[in-house]
Amino acid sequence: MKRTYGYIGSSASIAGGSSRGMRGVAVVEFALILPILLLLTLGVVDFSRAIQFNNILVNLTREGANLSARTTEQPQYILRALIDTAAPLQMNADGMMYITKLVGRSDGRAKVEEQYRPDNGGKRALQSRIWSCSNWSGGKCNVPATRPVVSLPTVLRDGETVYAVEAIYDYTVLARYVISDDPRLYSFTVL
Repeated sequence: MKRTYGYIGSSASIAGGSSRGMRGVAVVEFALILPILLLLTLGVVDFSRAIQFNNILVNLTREGANLSARTTEQPQYILRALIDTAAPLQMNADGMMYITKLVGRSDGRAKVEEQYRPDNGGKRALQSRIWSCSNWSGGKCNVPATRPVVSLPTVLRDGETVYAVEAIYDYTVLARYVISDDPRLYSFTVL
């Protein structure tokens, strides 16, 4: 038995519609789905930027702690060098860095000996999470004579001196119309 196959209609009509009508439907469908695709793409780009910016902050704090603990350079010089190499972050406008010298106590906690921030530039509203100084003279904190005591994620030996470097950044989300609050990125290194 021989079978023959054929089709109903022509290539210009599918299910009773014309080619021109199908193109119109495709354009309408594309117009409906385009905002969703753009939103997804923007979200992926935003998330990627946030990861990149956070990695830069982590590297800044690591390098800052390393330089603070191992060199004789002044903290202001170290802070300026770190901020100048933080591109694409705008640390002078949207970020802040702190270097805090800490000395261990017998109970494993630490007392604040010195704290520094950039003497010019930086977003002053971004406070240190280790200890917030209320009396600044340029870029150096006037630490009270009764040294503040802080707890760190690590236990210090009595008399052990470490440097804690913090980097804080107000990340501006590209998709502001979806996410109303901009996240604050933070990195902290003790060495």
